[in-house]
Amino acid sequence: MRRLGQKTYKRTKPMKSLDAFVSLLVDDLALAGRHGTAHSYRSSVRRLIRFTGNTEFPFSALTPCFLKRYEQHLLLEGCKRNTVSLYLRMLRSICNQAVSRGIVQIPPGLFDDVFTGTDSSEKRAVSPSVIRHLHDADLSACPSLEVSRDCFLLSFYLRGIPFVDLIRLRKSDISKNVLRYRRSKTNRLLTVSVEPCAQAILRKYASQVKNSPYLLPIITKEGYAGYRQYQSALRRYNQHLGQLSALLGLKVKLTSYVARHSWATAAYHQGIPVSVISESLGHASEKVTYTYLASFDNRTLSRANRKVIALVTRDDVPYRKLFGKRNFSRWDL
Repeated sequence: MRRLGQKTYKRTKPMKSLDAFVSLLVDDLALAGRHGTAHSYRSSVRRLIRFTGNTEFPFSALTPCFLKRYEQHLLLEGCKRNTVSLYLRMLRSICNQAVSRGIVQIPPGLFDDVFTGTDSSEKRAVSPSVIRHLHDADLSACPSLEVSRDCFLLSFYLRGIPFVDLIRLRKSDISKNVLRYRRSKTNRLLTVSVEPCAQAILRKYASQVKNSPYLLPIITKEGYAGYRQYQSALRRYNQHLGQLSALLGLKVKLTSYVARHSWATAAYHQGIPVSVISESLGHASEKVTYTYLASFDNRTLSRANRKVIALVTRDDVPYRKLFGKRNFSRWDL
């Protein structure tokens, strides 16, 4: 017998049901406090069971052909490519966990024919002028929107800190205006200088968290109860950001991701190397950072293209008539 969380299984009788294994896996994750991953595993398996109608769906039924049909089904249901990718990545992770525990054997390349990457076609960054506009907006008549606006600004000011980490920041995480926290996703320790603009927002809510260990008045509980509070807060946060987008007439809908992507894009436009941006965001690799920077708006790309073309067509009269008399020697992207 081998213990896995609070339950046991026999190595001589491999567990064939995907759902049964995930139940054990979720127990382990809950004990480790990884409630977000546990929730993702549960959601991915429930979605799969909804597709198959089989609560005892076996690992052996996972074939490249089946996964391709499942992917097409999710897309036809209206899921975005990144959502489909998340479901499939979770399934792949579950399979890898089962393989590492000697429960099943998965053929190599099982997920090669389905999309498990990140679709960066959707624009997720706004310009610094939008951030300033958001900062200057008078939201005193809408306290709930004001809190969400301030969280968005804090996320930007603190080097693109994710919402899940922002609302869990504790007073003990800051010393001498230096913030040290661990990314919940990667467990990497990050150190961030708390600039005056961020200090001002934290002071604004200091009286509301006087008897709380947290820096912001968003969550109050620990463990799974705290995770449920986070889920509720995230839904409310994104709803408020959507309302702010409409209220301010923004072309890009604000979401919890936008502050992080905006910081990365603004840093890139300032000439900061991708390696530094990657380290600042706490990414596992620069490959992840490049997906953040892939959603430049078409106007920026068009300006860049014109300036590159201008290097070889400066004396071309028709070109000057088309774009007017401009000094194309400046690279003011």
